[in-house]
Amino acid sequence: MATSTPSRLSLRAARSNEPAAPTAVALGALVFTAYVFGAAALAGEAAVHIQQYAVVLHNVRGLGPLFLVNAGVSIAAIVGLVFPPTRFLAALTGVASSAVALGALIVSYGRGFFGWFETGFRTPVEVALVSEVAAVICLSVALVATLLEQSVGVAARGRIGDAA
Repeated sequence: MATSTPSRLSLRAARSNEPAAPTAVALGALVFTAYVFGAAALAGEAAVHIQQYAVVLHNVRGLGPLFLVNAGVSIAAIVGLVFPPTRFLAALTGVASSAVALGALIVSYGRGFFGWFETGFRTPVEVALVSEVAAVICLSVALVATLLEQSVGVAARGRIGDAA
């Protein structure tokens, strides 16, 4: 019994002149979901940075204001994700700011970051870690899926044009 992959599961349609519409729909759903979860992760990251600034770091020179900057960049990225023309740049910004925050957290456990040495694994650190990793993963998936969706759309339009 020979088996074949149905065209709805592959990036290519069964015949070269028909567009891969189910793939485009699946990619569209993936892109939307990844952007939504990425925005939620950025919101969590902003919330924990604001809370930690208000409770712990408001008197720490150098590092305290960086927590507010991170929260502001996260909020700006969320706003940018809402609008299609700025979505790609906002996702790149979200990935970059979350990756930098994650790196700063890791450094603060070792040699310190702007004189701040993190000790222990408090709940806000856990929330920050999870939200930053989630933002990097979700927004990276969204960016790659957006590029793939665009390339599938271009390929499908090319195949339709060839059939005409």
